[in-house]
Amino acid sequence: MRKYHGKMYVFIAPSGKHDRRTRDVIGISFVRLAQQGNLLAQQELLGFLKFTIDNWIERYSFLARWQGHEDEIQNQLEACIRRYRYTGSFMSYVFRTLECAGRGIRPTRIVSFH
Repeated sequence: MRKYHGKMYVFIAPSGKHDRRTRDVIGISFVRLAQQGNLLAQQELLGFLKFTIDNWIERYSFLARWQGHEDEIQNQLEACIRRYRYTGSFMSYVFRTLECAGRGIRPTRIVSFH
């Protein structure tokens, strides 16, 4: 955690390709620790991912379906951490997982009564 302390902003506001790569390096480090049973690493990673996922939900209409489904997002993230095996981008893996799993979620309708 100390090693990356000054870089955690990359989960909130990555400013370019270098920051996104740094986010992946940090994320994969936390994933590997969590896969070895380190619950604190898993907890920290889930907290950091929340910022990124909230941004995705606001930014991408096909992920907006996840709004209001925080418990299911949590379940998907925990499953992503358990299943992640390859050496590619963990964040891309999470993004694609949410994209595919979100297809079965009905969009939230906002009804206003006047």
